[in-house]
Amino acid sequence: MADGDRTLAERMRRRDPRAFEDFFERFANPLLAYLEGMVRDRALAEDLLQETLLSIWRSLDRYEERGAFRAWVYRTATNAALSELRRRRYASTEPIDGDRLEHADPRAPDPAAQQVTGARVTAIERAVDRLDDEHRTVLLLRVRNECSLREIAGILGIPEGTVKSRLHHAVRRVREWVEGPQGREVTDELR
Repeated sequence: MADGDRTLAERMRRRDPRAFEDFFERFANPLLAYLEGMVRDRALAEDLLQETLLSIWRSLDRYEERGAFRAWVYRTATNAALSELRRRRYASTEPIDGDRLEHADPRAPDPAAQQVTGARVTAIERAVDRLDDEHRTVLLLRVRNECSLREIAGILGIPEGTVKSRLHHAVRRVREWVEGPQGREVTDELR
């Protein structure tokens, strides 16, 4: 896939008419699921997806091939989501009501959620929502987008050891917040 991503990036740089369509087909759904997990709002995630895709298209000349194209794409999406979350935090005067948060699209592939159902999924989603941005980002990239630790490090521009540490702490916190032995089984699968 990395060679295919490099080829796609080069085609996009040359402004190949079909390249953006191929890019959209490859990245739109996984990015949307990731962004929705970050901001917990489908409409906002769709807006951020458009912003991310446009930003990537406009800044292709700044993409350096020494890093993986996929990591650059996810870093762009992550930056958009974190900026929006910061903006909302500063603009918000009320705490977020967990009961009003929308759930991720059930059609989006989510390996961890396929192992659990109903209340357990809700409990895990609420626990993930409680994580700070740094820990939630690492956990979602690992679970929802099946990124390797190396890819996550590249996406976030942090050492792989930091990724491991954040993932460990995220899983530990989710485990603490999800009650019962079933919660332990679920969070063990997140690693």
